[in-house]
Amino acid sequence: MIKKLFHIIFAIIFSAMFSALVLAAFYYAYRHFYRINILLPQTYRNIAAYWNTGATLSGNDLLMLFGIFSLVPLNLLGWWFIYRCKFANLVFKPLAWLSNLGAKDYKAPDINIKNLKIEEKKTIEQLVSERLEQEKKKRPTANINNFRQDIIEQIEQKRK
Repeated sequence: MIKKLFHIIFAIIFSAMFSALVLAAFYYAYRHFYRINILLPQTYRNIAAYWNTGATLSGNDLLMLFGIFSLVPLNLLGWWFIYRCKFANLVFKPLAWLSNLGAKDYKAPDINIKNLKIEEKKTIEQLVSERLEQEKKKRPTANINNFRQDIIEQIEQKRK
């Protein structure tokens, strides 16, 4: 119950921040492109008076009205998305994206620590016997005595 309450409180906080961000973006866009202040009620009275006088609306005017009318549905859609999202995703997803930005070029294979073994130091006789068993599995009809000296030489070269 408390978890749900915290989720609702954080959703309200993030929704308020989202609304402020959207309203500020629309405010500056309309200030720049149409030279109107969408926060003042006088602006909407002027638009209504312009509409009621029978003025013809051009494409630019229709785009302006569409933007004004889409402000509320855009906010509602953002609020719904924020409520459906988990708080941790809202905070940490951008941080995870930034941290992975440069790391994608340096991918390393995953290591399972549980399956790592510490290899014991083996004597040459143990290494030779293991290699001979491998050779028997590969070629069961071959004569193993010929390989013994070659295997010993290879192991000594690797140790150097």
